[in-house]
Amino acid sequence: MSFDIESEIEAERRRILDSFLETGGAPGPSPLWPQLAAARWIVLDAAGRLRMAHPFSGVETDFVVECGERRWFANCFWDALTVSAMVRARLSLGTLIRTHCGYSRQPMELAVGPEGPAPGEARIHFAVPLRDWWNDIVFT
Repeated sequence: MSFDIESEIEAERRRILDSFLETGGAPGPSPLWPQLAAARWIVLDAAGRLRMAHPFSGVETDFVVECGERRWFANCFWDALTVSAMVRARLSLGTLIRTHCGYSRQPMELAVGPEGPAPGEARIHFAVPLRDWWNDIVFT
């Protein structure tokens, strides 16, 4: 019997994404999680729980993607757009991203239809350059 760790890791990645897409949350833990964390595919908290599986957040955040009665948390607005795309691909339905302005704290919503978000005046600002994101990925 042969053991293919790469296929096991890929199966675990799919299991994690499927769990988030289907339930809005992380699946039960796996012994493969430390390897996935070392590869920067997931982020674990100090207790070994799944904190992030990009683009999904395992904890509540200020970036919520909604589709009907279902909702998912994203780590940032960039991730919220990705969650929206994944949900639209899986469910063939539009989504609503809810967050707030980082400057004024005013609530913001972005409807995302089958073709993506409609053109508008809103802009996304990334306070941390991409090259520095993994210096403190939870903050970023």
